[in-house]
Amino acid sequence: MSKIIPNPPKIEIDFTDARLTGQGGWALLARAGRELDLPRRLSEAVRLKRRDRGASDGEMLWSLVASLSAGNSALSDLDALRVDPVGCELLGLRRAPSGRRLGEYLSRFGAAGVDALQGVARDLSRQLAPTVVAHEVGERGYVPVFVDGSAIEVDGALFESAGKGYDGTMQYWLHGVFVGPLWVSGRLHPGGVGVTRGWREQLESDVAPLLADATPVWVCADNAYYQGDFVRFCAERGWDYSVSVTHAVYRRPILEVLEGLDESAWEDIGMGESATRVRHRPASWKTQDYVVVRRLYDGPQLRLTPAYTVILVSRDDLDVAELVRRHRGKQGHENAFKGPLIDLDLHHPPCRRFLANQAFYACGQIAQLLLRAVQYELLPVAARTHGLRTLIRHLIRTVARLVHTGRRRRLDFAKSNFRLDWLLFATRQLE
Repeated sequence: MSKIIPNPPKIEIDFTDARLTGQGGWALLARAGRELDLPRRLSEAVRLKRRDRGASDGEMLWSLVASLSAGNSALSDLDALRVDPVGCELLGLRRAPSGRRLGEYLSRFGAAGVDALQGVARDLSRQLAPTVVAHEVGERGYVPVFVDGSAIEVDGALFESAGKGYDGTMQYWLHGVFVGPLWVSGRLHPGGVGVTRGWREQLESDVAPLLADATPVWVCADNAYYQGDFVRFCAERGWDYSVSVTHAVYRRPILEVLEGLDESAWEDIGMGESATRVRHRPASWKTQDYVVVRRLYDGPQLRLTPAYTVILVSRDDLDVAELVRRHRGKQGHENAFKGPLIDLDLHHPPCRRFLANQAFYACGQIAQLLLRAVQYELLPVAARTHGLRTLIRHLIRTVARLVHTGRRRRLDFAKSNFRLDWLLFATRQLE
């Protein structure tokens, strides 16, 4: 077989006056933001500037949200937007801030300003939730709600309010709640706080108003939420739940119930696993249902001892295979949380002041909601299975040319774009 060696041609390099941008998808983002009245809300919610010089409050925040929606989380990325006249025009910006000016602006945030930004995010969630809830109920039969926290590692010498976590690293603690793929609640806490701090306030103020009484809800959580108060909160609202039980002390009495259990009590659920249902009453709790998953095989190899997974569940009318399937859907929700942290690069807070970083993460939440708005309102239903990374790569970061013809503006996308079907569908929606 002959070898075919790539032979790149010799290319001459030149420059053009064509009005090009590498973020043509900002046109779709801006349209979605305008439909949601987001630029005006940002302008009215926060008023820190005292002089009409440089970018306004609304332009500061809208620039940051747009930059984050393109996966550009460094404040220095705003310098690129500032010299991108097409990008500014697509976003409706008269003036875009430099990264340095934006950092100074964020440092002026107080608690009231952070609350105002969180209020904007809350309003966006209420606008977008009905479409997402209807989609989830139609696809699954229920709405998944995922509660989780994530450590944000920082250098404690440079970041205000950083503290040692349970693993000894200097960090902040970010708590998030997702309804389906929507990041409907986010709180950045100082380091060293409890890993479940503030869950009740988030569920009551940010989540419960999004879910009608008749909506079937399934809440998934990790072992940190294996608490009587959390279980009672969900039960009082008629929400079903499943919680991982991984702590050895909490698992021990449940596994003791299995001693002497007949083999006929185990139900094969595939993949070398079987499951059974047991009942146990923790101290000061009512009697609770648990599903125990037993793994006997690792691939083709027989385990020397079985591996057990314990899950607290609220339902006793579903078979154990369905209960396990619903709870393991939590892994997909964990990936949804990784989406903002990785794809929007929110693992790296940019400011020294804690309140400035809280404002930054509130803008990150708004950027995630805006991307989901584009996904659910402008793209085909089949596109709803994709994560943020795909949206950013193949929609937002799309090269386009802006053309002025008379009094009209036209944005030209290349027909060679990988997701030309998405772009065509979105333009039809906009018409």
